[in-house]
Amino acid sequence: MYRQATGLALRLTVRRAAAFWLRTAFSPWLTMRWMRFLAAFTDRHVQAPPHDDLLRKSLATFLVHRMSRHRRLKLLMQHFEIAGEILCPNALQTLWQGGHVDIGTVSGRDADYRLELCLSDHCGSRHEGAYSLRLKRCDDGMSLCTASFIFVRCPGNSYSIVIGGMQGPASSEAKRAMIAATRCLGGLRPKDAALLVLKGLMARSATPYLIAVSNARHAINQRAARRRRMMLADLDAYWIERGGVHFPQFGFRLPVDPIIGDGGGSRRDISKIAFWKAGVKLLRR
Repeated sequence: MYRQATGLALRLTVRRAAAFWLRTAFSPWLTMRWMRFLAAFTDRHVQAPPHDDLLRKSLATFLVHRMSRHRRLKLLMQHFEIAGEILCPNALQTLWQGGHVDIGTVSGRDADYRLELCLSDHCGSRHEGAYSLRLKRCDDGMSLCTASFIFVRCPGNSYSIVIGGMQGPASSEAKRAMIAATRCLGGLRPKDAALLVLKGLMARSATPYLIAVSNARHAINQRAARRRRMMLADLDAYWIERGGVHFPQFGFRLPVDPIIGDGGGSRRDISKIAFWKAGVKLLRR
């Protein structure tokens, strides 16, 4: 692992390599703990080196504003420990090496939508989580929603998910695309669809809630003012709309509503079950 780290300077831009080594110099013990964890996880689960972006994961700005780096490192290691226990081996290895996992396609009234899972570093949300779920239109690849998250331990040897952020499309046609997708899915909004996939990932858990980071605790608050102005969505309003209640340290706790049966009613109900099952599909059998 240390050999891979020393070779980063040859594979990264000068700016990124310098940033990595400056962070290492600032927090050498945390960096060493992280590298030892990566090496142990590789030997135990995937037998393949991690992607460079995992090696240089920044703890200075990650997941929750005003959280200590030690706590962030603990959560990051916890995330991968849980992922190693619950995710399909093929999906785990693909993500570990920086690939994209094709979760499946959900058909709407007149369009298809693709779901994929990747490292948060590879879709512009590296500070919001470790993994990111993306919902895309199949015809042009437009990303309609990106939900970034980590897995966390819960009492009773269970687990939950912390959603660090949700991003919509940034193009000039974003609003039109979201309305069209909602109509196509029988009234199910893209962000609701992404949330259902994450709830599907909770199918093996005894914990009855997801965790969501609030506006005040969002990692972007640790960035420069120019970056903070880029956050347009009011996440708090959405979490409350989905039944969220105050949850210390992160912001909100959202109920995980069970979905039973195959449905067969409205297009909305059919779409909801399809997205939930897409999340379940990622879990070990």
